[in-house]
Amino acid sequence: MNPHPHELAPLLLALGRARIELAAHGERLRHRPADLPHDLSEALRRHRGAVLGLLVNGYASGDGDAGYVFWERLGMADELGMPTHAGSAAWLVAAGESMGCSCTNRNNGVR
Repeated sequence: MNPHPHELAPLLLALGRARIELAAHGERLRHRPADLPHDLSEALRRHRGAVLGLLVNGYASGDGDAGYVFWERLGMADELGMPTHAGSAAWLVAAGESMGCSCTNRNNGVR
């Protein structure tokens, strides 16, 4: 289960689109580049535990639209030669879009 998808999805998308990379280092969260825009730094501070959990335990995209979106985005990035490991910018975008998809589906019911 992925915690707080309605809060994490926009954060992961913003980080990925800003080409920021994340990595778990014990109980600490490392990011590259070292200097982040203030809004992203604050959001990461608020959701550090949830983001660390995703990096350590992996993102469970599930089946259906959310799973399709996640794997399709990672496949496109891989074909473009972009890094797709957990925490890479492409992975953050894929997870964020997938979470947003699953959150929308869960809230809207029937599409």
